[in-house]
Amino acid sequence: MKKLLTLTGIAGIGTMLVLMSASEATAASGSEISRKEALLTQSGFKVVTATTSKQKEAVNGLAQGRCSAVMANGKLFYVFPTATKDKFYVGKQAQFDKYKKAIAAQQTGQPKKM
Repeated sequence: MKKLLTLTGIAGIGTMLVLMSASEATAASGSEISRKEALLTQSGFKVVTATTSKQKEAVNGLAQGRCSAVMANGKLFYVFPTATKDKFYVGKQAQFDKYKKAIAAQQTGQPKKM
């Protein structure tokens, strides 16, 4: 009986550690997305509200927290969905290049040059 209680206690502690790690990762990813959204705005991306069902479906299919290359009307756009997925950032190659430079500058700790 004592061994069962010890195993249950260890399992409970393990579960708590996993939940704490998951909540920390979620908080970090939320702040990471906010940081990326700020860099997107600084780089010239425009915020567009998904109004049609086709747009909402397309935004829901995009990877969260990443810029995705999308072809529309024969033109290349880069799209980044917001956390709520009711809006998205959209830019062309020039804005995407500025965004990548800003990300690289932040990762190396250098000031951004835009």
